[in-house]
Amino acid sequence: MSAVEKIPGEKSGEISGGTIFSLPSKKGVAVTRGKTKEGKLIARLKKSGLDPQKLLDLALPAAAAKSATKMRHRMMILGFVLFVAAPAAVFSTYMFFWASDQYHSMTAFAVRSANPVAPTEVLGMVMGNAGGESTTSNSYIVTDYLQSQSVLEDLPKDLDLQTIFNRESSDFIFSMGNDLPIEDRLKYWNAMVDVSFDATSGVIQVEVRSFRPEDSVEIAKAILKRSELLVNQLSEANRRETVRFAEEGVARAEARLKAIRKQMLAYRNETQEVSPEENAKLAVEMIAGLDQQRASREAEKKTLMSYLDEDSPRIRLLNQQIEALEGQLSSARERLGSGTSPSGSSGSNRTALSFRLADYSELALEEEFAQQLFLTSLASLETARQEADSKHLYLATFIPPTLSEDAQYPHRLLYSFAAFLLLAGTWSVAVMMYYNVRDRT
Repeated sequence: MSAVEKIPGEKSGEISGGTIFSLPSKKGVAVTRGKTKEGKLIARLKKSGLDPQKLLDLALPAAAAKSATKMRHRMMILGFVLFVAAPAAVFSTYMFFWASDQYHSMTAFAVRSANPVAPTEVLGMVMGNAGGESTTSNSYIVTDYLQSQSVLEDLPKDLDLQTIFNRESSDFIFSMGNDLPIEDRLKYWNAMVDVSFDATSGVIQVEVRSFRPEDSVEIAKAILKRSELLVNQLSEANRRETVRFAEEGVARAEARLKAIRKQMLAYRNETQEVSPEENAKLAVEMIAGLDQQRASREAEKKTLMSYLDEDSPRIRLLNQQIEALEGQLSSARERLGSGTSPSGSSGSNRTALSFRLADYSELALEEEFAQQLFLTSLASLETARQEADSKHLYLATFIPPTLSEDAQYPHRLLYSFAAFLLLAGTWSVAVMMYYNVRDRT
C-alpha cells in the first residue's frame, strides 16, 4: 500500500505529470461550514440592531477591562510628563541658567528711650521702658511704616527703584517691570525687602535684596535714614502732646489772673483807694480815738459837775466838745456802714466802707486763687517738660548696612524642588478627582 493510501480520511488522485494532491477531508468541510454559520450569525445580530463587539466585550469582560486599564495608565503617564516633568524641567533650567544673582544687605536697629530701664524689670524689658513711653509700640509703628506705601513715597528721588530692580530685565520672573501701579510696586518692595521685629529684644532687622551689592547697600541706608526721621517725628509728637496740656493749663490760668487783675484795677480807679482794708483800719483807729476822747470829756464833765453849775462856761464847753466828738463818731461809723442789714435796708449805700471792703475781699481772694493756680500750672508745665525730655526716643543702629560679596539669592534648588512638588501635587489631585468621579459614576 502506498503512502497516500495510508493517510486516513483523505482521497488521492493523479494528474498528468505525476503530480499528486490531497482533497479536503470531512473535518475541513466542518470548519468551512462553521465560518459560514458565524458570518450568518453576525449578519443576523447587526440586522437586529445589536453590536457584536459589545456583545463580545460582555462575553469577555476581563480582556476589555485590561485594555481600558492600560489606556488609562498611558494617559496618566502622558499627563505626568506634559504637566509635571516638562514644566518642572523648564523651570529648573530657567532657575539654574537664566535667573540672575541677587545680593543682600543686612541692617539692624532698635527704638530706644532716653529714660533707662533696669535690666531686672521684666515688664520694662517687654514694654520698652518702665513708666515711660512704650518703645515696643513705636517699634511696631516703624515696622509697619517700612512695609507700607508711605516709605515708597518718602524715599529720596535720587534713589530710582525702577532702575535698580530692572538692571536684569531679562530675568522676567524676579525683575520688577516698568510703569507699574503703586500697589504692584509695593508688593514687589515687600518681596525684596524683608522687615522683621523681635518683641523680646526690641530689635528690627531689615534685609534688602537687589541685583547688585551696591544697590542693596544704598536702599538699606535710605531705609535707615527714613526710620530715624520717623522716630524723631514720633518723639517730637509725643513731646508736644505731653507738654500741650500743661501749656494749655498755664494759658488758662494766666488769662484768668489777667482778668482778675483788670477787675482789681477798675475797682481801685472807681473807689480811688489802693486797699479798703487799710482804710478800714484807719477808720477803726479814728473811731477808737474819738470814742476815747469823748469818754475823757464825759469823765471830766462828771468831775466838774460835782462842784460847778450846768450853765457854767466850763460845763458848756465840755458839752460842745462831747457833741462834736459824737458827730465825728457818727460820721465815721456811717463811713463804715449804715448800721442795718443789707436785706433790711431799702437804700443801702454801696459806697460804704463795709461794702467796698467786701467787694475788695472777694476780688483779692479771686486774685490770690488765680495767682496760686498760675504758679501751680507753671510747676506742672516744668514737670511735663522734664517728663517729655525723659521720653525722648532715638534710633540705635548697631548693625550698619552690610556689603555682600557673594550672591545669596535666589535659592535655585529649593525653588525648583518647590515647583516640582507643586506641579506633582496638582497632578495628583487631578488624578484622584478623576478616579473619585469614575468610581461614583
